[in-house]
Amino acid sequence: MRNSEIEDIEFDQRMLNSAMNNTYHILTGNVTYEALLDAESMQRGGIDQHVETALLFNPLADDYDPKFPHLHSDDDGIEMIDSMIEYFIETEEYEKCAKLVNYKESKYGTTR
Repeated sequence: MRNSEIEDIEFDQRMLNSAMNNTYHILTGNVTYEALLDAESMQRGGIDQHVETALLFNPLADDYDPKFPHLHSDDDGIEMIDSMIEYFIETEEYEKCAKLVNYKESKYGTTR
């Protein structure tokens, strides 16, 4: 594998990790999107180096609600949370999985 391919894979992993964790923190009320942007704006480097504000939803969408961020339908929201649970199982972050299951049950009335 070429060095640039390895760098691309590492960048993609950083983006995925950032998107999963940022979305988790917003869903659980630990941080706001605005706070993420404020923290990112303090970082050095070009915009292509800034991956710390990646999310799994579009906070600029017309139907974005900062208290209940999701995609654009309940089905999309459930699918997003299920993807996050799978990711955190793979990274062995089981507390996050438990909180996401609880969130999903309270928001959508569904179980895993």
